[in-house]
Amino acid sequence: MSFFGKWRYAQASVIGLAHLSQKTECQDRLACRTIESDSDGEILIAAVADGAGSTTDGQMGAEIACEFFVNQASDFLHSGNASVRSLNEEFGRCWIEFFQARIAGLAGEEKKEMRDYASTFIGAIVGDGGAAFYQVGDGGAVFSINGKNESYRFAIEPTDSEYVNMTEFLTDEAAANSLRFRFVEEAVEDLILFSDGIFAVAVNYQTNQPHEPFLMPMIAPLRNGTAAEGLNEKLEKFLASPKLNEKTDDDKTIILASRYKTI
Repeated sequence: MSFFGKWRYAQASVIGLAHLSQKTECQDRLACRTIESDSDGEILIAAVADGAGSTTDGQMGAEIACEFFVNQASDFLHSGNASVRSLNEEFGRCWIEFFQARIAGLAGEEKKEMRDYASTFIGAIVGDGGAAFYQVGDGGAVFSINGKNESYRFAIEPTDSEYVNMTEFLTDEAAANSLRFRFVEEAVEDLILFSDGIFAVAVNYQTNQPHEPFLMPMIAPLRNGTAAEGLNEKLEKFLASPKLNEKTDDDKTIILASRYKTI
């Protein structure tokens, strides 16, 4: 008998005031999917990417990154005897190489440069046997094993550069070397991924830890067993609210997921 319930998740991505004033589209993208596995039960695959604001097609790079990661992870986990535990840093490096090859082909067709599709990336793959996290650039991946106060932790600790708005991109020549990877052996119950636009309010700058007073109320409906239907729209309204726009004018994207078993 599983100790977990089914994954419930909500997601939203909204354009920031800066991009509205520049009359450009939201450059954040996201993807989320669950698949079934004999070895890992129900697996959650989630990704958030933030296209570089200084590029012409960062949003396209971000979209391809999210879709490509979810598809490649799903294909890998459905092959042979693969499991979440068999995921490692090498999988991430290979994925980046395949992604860059795809972007290089697209750039050639459109007569553009690879850097025109620059994007950061955060990906998570969570099963019963653990969770694999991949990150290039800024943003955040947060998890909890029980949903209690002071239990939410960064899967990958933010770097100093994330506090001064300097970052790496998937299209960088050294992206594979910039990849940050972590495998969490514990059974993850809650997962939160967010783009750099939410960093300022999702992080406690005094402790350099997730800001639980901001994050926990958002994931509470999922932990309480509320159906995800309607939560996406509520998240969008909150992310686009004047109160939040006072703190950040960047695009804002978040994925919230929980498999807390309420019964």
